[in-house]
Amino acid sequence: MNKDTLFTQFPVPTYEQWREAAEKSLKGASFDAKLLTKTYEGIVRQPIYRTEDVATLPQLDVEPGQAPFVRGTKSPYGGGAQRWEVCQEMTASDAKSFNETALADLARGQTMLHLVLDRAARAGLDPDEALPEDIGAGGVSLFSVEDVAEALRGLNLEELPIFIPSGPLGLPVFALVLAHLEASGCKAGELRGCIGQDPVAALLADGELPYSLDTAFAAMAKMTRWASEHAPQLKTILVQGNAYYESGGHAVAELAFSLATGVDYIQAMLERGLSIEEAAGRMQFSFSIGSDVFMEIAKLRAAKMLWANIVASYGGSAEAQKMKIHARTAAWTKTVYDPYVNMLRATTEAFSAIVGGVDSLHVSAFDEAIRPATDFSRRIARNTQIILEQEAHLAKVADPAGGSWYVEWLTDELAKKAWELFLQVEEKGGMLRALATGFPQGVIAESAARKEKDIAERKSRIVGTNMYPNPSEQPLPQQAAPALHEQRIAALRAHRARKAPSAFSERLAKLAHDAEEWVGHAVQAALAGATIG
Repeated sequence: MNKDTLFTQFPVPTYEQWREAAEKSLKGASFDAKLLTKTYEGIVRQPIYRTEDVATLPQLDVEPGQAPFVRGTKSPYGGGAQRWEVCQEMTASDAKSFNETALADLARGQTMLHLVLDRAARAGLDPDEALPEDIGAGGVSLFSVEDVAEALRGLNLEELPIFIPSGPLGLPVFALVLAHLEASGCKAGELRGCIGQDPVAALLADGELPYSLDTAFAAMAKMTRWASEHAPQLKTILVQGNAYYESGGHAVAELAFSLATGVDYIQAMLERGLSIEEAAGRMQFSFSIGSDVFMEIAKLRAAKMLWANIVASYGGSAEAQKMKIHARTAAWTKTVYDPYVNMLRATTEAFSAIVGGVDSLHVSAFDEAIRPATDFSRRIARNTQIILEQEAHLAKVADPAGGSWYVEWLTDELAKKAWELFLQVEEKGGMLRALATGFPQGVIAESAARKEKDIAERKSRIVGTNMYPNPSEQPLPQQAAPALHEQRIAALRAHRARKAPSAFSERLAKLAHDAEEWVGHAVQAALAGATIG
């Protein structure tokens, strides 16, 4: 039936008629107070949406795979699937345990290798340089090519995409991975995924950087140019917006501050001689996905649209305008109390991420807030994604929310508010200068305080925690983290005893003085025995 004649035999009520009927049903209560909802982003949600609400939006005529990519970066035509990578974090503290976890999980449905480094490795520190509590903290302790070989034993990186957040200065980790590939006879040109450097994320987490920004950006530029020439499917620049949400921020803040960080990185790369195609084409974004289903769908759609417009303003091609997105279900929404409910929270968040169009996804384990994930909790989290793909068939639909009057209106409204905040950051000189003034911190603190107040007053309900708690609940047993400090220092000493400094000192000297070949010299130094420090 033609949509223009659908239901023409029925009278079409006006909005005013509908509102009059709604107000009668409220029996004197305020329509605005009862039926309008104001979000943390400052957006007022209406109880009903109509075609008039989206009549002027130009992106409604855009097909999936077309700029500005609000409907996704993949075309549904020609057999193009909308699949995403199952990219679960693997946080074993040593290389051997990581390898065992990776082999087991990749055989059971995971499709992308997600290597999380400990704090020491991310900072580029050898075990005898790092604080004891930073070794094995939150990830794998690595300092040598041999460690990388142990972690990746039996894994073919020519076929398996990878995701490695490499810290504020990615060159040491980058060099170790490339050295392992060379030693094992694999082709670096086949690398897919991201070994991504993100100095702003390190600054947000630690309040300071272990290197100057100039050094960090110089390394980023060298790795990015190398990847453009030798590994065209590998991303080297990572923008992690997760910290804004996980600190209590809202979708507008996460979007605006992530976009501003991306612009800072583009500017830094252009100043160091890279083109917009090289810089934007090697960039990946990461977001946290919260529990507000439609807001999170709209956030991802708005992110792709705004980033495409930014890159286009630099003269970037349609291909360079495509935003590559990794997401994780939020840690902020996971509870210590009634933790099995976290499975349901992670499921709705994963649904939002997939419908919003992510390229890769980590679903948090239900016990994430309590302890390192167990075999059981990892399996449940991984299978959540697999069910959404293979049983709910979400990979077979391009932009499932597209065309919804509500979702399209919300996407546009969110994009406008994020753009306003982004422009405020740009007026302060960009993200790094804005951070120095405390402006982003103030925005996040205000949002976090409002959320905390609403939770305390039960305006925001958290099942099992501030609503319907179980007084007789027994807490999940804790798992003590292994003490690795002495063990890793002993391994480092043994490594140094086998590898005389003279074997790699010449390469390190070239690395220090030959700025044009940083990546090559770093790889050869690593092969000769140089450590991450």
